[in-house]
Amino acid sequence: METSEINQQLTHLSQVFSDILAERGLLESKLFPVNEYICVSFYQTYEHLFDVMTQVWKKITPEVLAKKSKTLLSEIQALSITYLWLYYGLARMGVIFNKCNSDPSKEPTERQEQWKWMLEQWYRLGTNYFNTGKPTVASSGGVNLALRNDSISWLKDHLEPVSEEQVRKIRRQIGAVDLYAFMDECEARAKIIDHGPYPVGHNEVLIISEYTHLHDGKEALWLPWSDTESKLPSASLGIAMTMRDCTTFFNDVGTATVQPGDYSKLVTNACAYTKHGSKIVALGLDELSAFAEAADAAQTELYLKFAEWDKKTLMIAGAEAYWRCYARYTNQVGITSKIDWKISQAVIDEHVPFFMDNDADPAFMRFGRFDDEMEADPTLYLLPE
Repeated sequence: METSEINQQLTHLSQVFSDILAERGLLESKLFPVNEYICVSFYQTYEHLFDVMTQVWKKITPEVLAKKSKTLLSEIQALSITYLWLYYGLARMGVIFNKCNSDPSKEPTERQEQWKWMLEQWYRLGTNYFNTGKPTVASSGGVNLALRNDSISWLKDHLEPVSEEQVRKIRRQIGAVDLYAFMDECEARAKIIDHGPYPVGHNEVLIISEYTHLHDGKEALWLPWSDTESKLPSASLGIAMTMRDCTTFFNDVGTATVQPGDYSKLVTNACAYTKHGSKIVALGLDELSAFAEAADAAQTELYLKFAEWDKKTLMIAGAEAYWRCYARYTNQVGITSKIDWKISQAVIDEHVPFFMDNDADPAFMRFGRFDDEMEADPTLYLLPE
């Protein structure tokens, strides 16, 4: 891609991020120093992601990985594709703002070429993954459509009618899994992805929520603290529902918004599933109670564990959880064990002391500027042409 084309994408991605930020705001927690650990993880990404993704793309092309990933319970999906530009892009913003006096031309040429190359691979992956041929959910019109027809057909074959009361129960059970998955990732949504809406009939759509890397005691430990006494029935879980007379919007961090918010009475059918090896296996809806009970217990264990940690420990743990997101890529080519998933000592020494006393990077002042400023100078600095 020419530099001008890369810059068109950076302008688009800056708007995508601005919209996500406007929707969610900066993240806050009474337990984790979320904004601080996000910043530390970004700088870890800036220092080490190019090396990791060079190893990945030597073993598989973005086009092949995209085709392979258009399946149920895939690790590579809208959220993990977003990782490829968001984390590094924000760290690069911080480096240019803090060390280059906001002048992208002062960024080393080698760094510019690495960023351009990584964005080219991201673009190839995204445009081949999404059914729209676009690189993002946002450019696809707020829909997250990527699954192959055979995956959608499998879901349709396993859907069963549900009552409003059943749906409310399912939503409570899935809520427990949500909270556990969120806690295990240091209050981040990395284990959770929503897909859809897939048309299934007149005024009716299929919405899918999936969870991966749940702790079941069988799959390799995802994070050092994930080894709770309570274990979920399986390491993955999917829930699909058909809904009528609703509107939906999806974003690039894998979250669906459904209107009306209390949509339980609009759900007509549902099914649940998991993965055994490479095979998708149906679950009975009555099996969701076991997931909820285990998730509740595991969440409590994790909370009590984290509550004993000091800010520095929590910050480094959160940064490690974010950095570990890229293991979803190394898993595809069998090199995960060759990568150091700890935050490097150099990154800790340079950035952790600052964020012990500050809750945001100085570069964050680039967020929330007036539209005309951001149009002339997008949040994610453009490459010099």
